[in-house]
Amino acid sequence: MTSFEIEQKYRIKRPGEIRSILKKIKAKKIASGKEINEFFDHKGSLRSKKIALRVRRYDGKSVLTLKGPRLRSAYTKRMELEMSVDYHSIRRILTLSGLKPFMKYQKFRELYRLGKADIALDKLNRFGWFLEIEGTVREISRVAKALGLKDSDRERRSYLGMLFNWKCS
Repeated sequence: MTSFEIEQKYRIKRPGEIRSILKKIKAKKIASGKEINEFFDHKGSLRSKKIALRVRRYDGKSVLTLKGPRLRSAYTKRMELEMSVDYHSIRRILTLSGLKPFMKYQKFRELYRLGKADIALDKLNRFGWFLEIEGTVREISRVAKALGLKDSDRERRSYLGMLFNWKCS
């Protein structure tokens, strides 16, 4: 079974205003804290196919994610498979399988839920504040409108693209 992620990232200037609007529109805050993202590859074989294999640690949990290349869509769309894992066990499995950690970054994340949309308010050192909305195209548009976000606020680069000057098409 293949799953797809549809999301859009927006650059924001006033996170306090966004938090106020999220509260006003009854978005439920799920978690907040430091998030650590670690990427694995074997001699660039995944990256050459525009595939990302990531272990994310956040809110006391670890998740293994495989993301495919971006697909044509109004928003960012790609194949995504995720599963909860034990961090130390999966890291050992990956390295014993010949995969090596090659990149790591962290950010501060606040996670919200509104209807069927997941909303992440992120602070990335050196780059500032961002808001990601994940859901259907309709949900993303609805939430973006409720938050007063415009097309000109969209950030088309991934965090990897921003941090490491990657071309993530």
